[in-house]
Amino acid sequence: MHVFFGYNTFMKMLIKKIFIFLLILLVLALIDMTVIEPNLLVLKQENLFLPFWNKKFDGYKIGIVSDLHVGTHFVDLKKLRKVVDKINSQSPDLIVLLGDLDARAVYYSGYDPKEIAAILSDFKARNGVYAILGNHDYEPDKIIKEIYSLANISVLENEEVYINKNLRVYGFKDLWHYLSNPSQNIKKINGVSTLVLSHNPDLFSIMPEFADITLSGHTHGGEVYIPFLGAPFIPSEFGQLYRKGHVVENGRHLYISGGVASLSRLRFFNPPEISILKLYSSK
Repeated sequence: MHVFFGYNTFMKMLIKKIFIFLLILLVLALIDMTVIEPNLLVLKQENLFLPFWNKKFDGYKIGIVSDLHVGTHFVDLKKLRKVVDKINSQSPDLIVLLGDLDARAVYYSGYDPKEIAAILSDFKARNGVYAILGNHDYEPDKIIKEIYSLANISVLENEEVYINKNLRVYGFKDLWHYLSNPSQNIKKINGVSTLVLSHNPDLFSIMPEFADITLSGHTHGGEVYIPFLGAPFIPSEFGQLYRKGHVVENGRHLYISGGVASLSRLRFFNPPEISILKLYSSK
């Protein structure tokens, strides 16, 4: 009888300790996702090997910034300055801004567009800085284009620019605002390496093979990522497949930035990030 009651007491104590332990984990997770992670800024560095990349540009370094949403929670001018400084510290050959500076957020933030432009104008790259527009960049109209113009950053809208005769960058308009056919927009030119900028990664599904790599944002990596289960919400028709990071599909390459902002005000196992990619030929 004493053994029976001792066992019951032990089990009650064990259950209580497990409950307290789980409660502590839950509190720590809430603190992490609401306070700690959204305020971080991780610099990711990756080497990618591409089958059609021109060997002349092996080691080419690209700074990638996406989904700044300036004026939203956790992204003020101080954080924007931090983004610029971190990217510049890596001395990239090229810097690309992959959309969603966020016209509405800037408008309601009270920030002077000139202040934002002054910070963005400090981006430094040997081959320049180029931007595309995201789904949050169109309304109110012209605000984002005005900022980029003041910052001397070229916006590519279904157009290309040649870095030199063997390297070009093609920037697409946002997929949610314009329908594009990459096979018609981009023409294959032998010996020319092609970097494609598309805010929404879903456009990659119809990207031609000769595009060396497509660079995208938009998903924010899902913002909240649950290990082994994935992100509960990803704004992509392809779900977890196009959540974040390097994707290889039928020999074609895609890189999706996890972005800087936290529109849900949460980040979990997925801190805000900017990236430095070094590209090499895999042949």
